[in-house]
Parts: sequence; C-alpha cells; structure tokens
Amino acid sequence: MTRIAPYDPERFTSAITHYIAGRPQYSPRLLAKLAAEAHLGPQSRVLDLGCGPGTLAIPFRRYCGTLIAMDIDPAMIAAARRAAHDSGVTIDLRVGSSFDLDTSLAPLDLVIMGRSFHWMDRAATLERLNELLAPGGAIALLETALHSYGENHWHTIFEDIRTRYSRLDDFNRWRKGEAFERHTSVLLRSQFSDVESMSTFDVRTPDIDALVARALSFSANSPAILGDDAAAYAAEMRAGLLAACPDGVFPEIVESTAIIARRPATP
Repeated sequence: MTRIAPYDPERFTSAITHYIAGRPQYSPRLLAKLAAEAHLGPQSRVLDLGCGPGTLAIPFRRYCGTLIAMDIDPAMIAAARRAAHDSGVTIDLRVGSSFDLDTSLAPLDLVIMGRSFHWMDRAATLERLNELLAPGGAIALLETALHSYGENHWHTIFEDIRTRYSRLDDFNRWRKGEAFERHTSVLLRSQFSDVESMSTFDVRTPDIDALVARALSFSANSPAILGDDAAAYAAEMRAGLLAACPDGVFPEIVESTAIIARRPATP
C-alpha cells in the first residue's frame, strides 16, 4: 500500500536553525561529479525540489545558468533567501511543493532532491517531472549517510537517545518499516528507469554544538514536536556524547550519495 506524507508546511519550521547548524553538508566532490555527469553548463536549468534552507541549492548554483529552488515552507524559503544573499548567489526561490510543478519550470535539465523525495507522492511527482524535463534530462536524489571512523562509535549513543525521544507519526512509522518501497524501486517502475548511483566519502569532525543541533533537526525530534521535553533531550544528548568523547572530538565518515535516474535511451 502506498501512503503519502500528510501535507504539513510547518513540519520543519521549528527546526530550521538546527537543520542549518547540524545537518551534514553534501560533499563538494559529489556535487562536482553530479554536475559533470549531467553535462551542465551556463545554459542549463536546474530545479531543487524540497530545497529546505538552501543546503544543496546554494553550493550547486555554480554549475548551471538558472537554479530554481522550491520548498513547501515559507520560513525555509526565507532562510534560503538569506543564505543565498550571504553567499552572493542568485537563485529563483519559490514557495511550493511537488503539487506545484507547472510548465513555467520547463525545460529542466536536472532536478535535484536532497533528503526530500520520501515526503512526496513519488510516482505522481515522477509523472509530472517527465513532462518538464528536457530530452536527456535527469533526476538526482541526494542523501548523506553517517559511519563510524576508527574505533569511535559515538553514533550509537546519538541514535539511542534520539530514538527514545522520537515522536513518530503514522507516516514516519510506516516509512521506517519494511513496507516502504525503496526509491530505486520506484524509479525503476517509472519513465526514469535508467538508474545509477555515485558516492563520495569524507572524514569530518563536527563539534558538540553541531551534534546537538543535528539531534533537534529531525521532524520527529524538532522543538515543536518535543515541546517541554526539547531542553531535556538536548541536555541528555550533550551529556551522553561528551561522556563518550570527553575531548569534544567526534570524528565520523560522511557518505554523500546521488541516485541518478534518466529515461532509457531510445534504440
């Protein structure tokens, strides 16, 4: 059975500052590889769908002539606008969702989605994008995965505390279960069934403040969701991580991945 996330423009509003400060950035090497793979240039048009505070759109802007970034949350768009201004880049920022993919966006050479595809009606979104993508255009789903570095396993403590405080709604419980169809499976059943992936790996050392921000950046652990428990959650996360790493150094491997999907070549 297919389910779609409830329409909630404010799902991440209370977590915006934490999202900016705590979520791992996408590897610049991956973005450069993706741009080269998509054959982008000064005339290329790119859409970042579900752009959040501009985490992906701003560093990707250098690879194309026009970058349109859309998010359902007006507060996210406002944050992205401030960040774009501070970075000195021009982005066409629009409040909207996958339900607002109109013909003014076409023709698109690449659609990028960073940690956002699972919130959409995925099959319907791909159907609409098929109408907007230029011949040879592609879709790229970007994610980051976190791994232990060396013998340090502080991620286990992080996830244990996060899980205890998480307040999952019915959709999130279903999404994290075995019934949720993988993105690659959805893509292979769509018009974009030529699917491949690329990854890069980087060693990074976020500080304790960044990790507490990361803990508060998730939809099921946001300040709005946790309410009065948010302070206790942040305090327990800080104490637990510092007990594991008293020197305040938290090394990790960040794996940045792009799943790239195209229409199959015509024989």
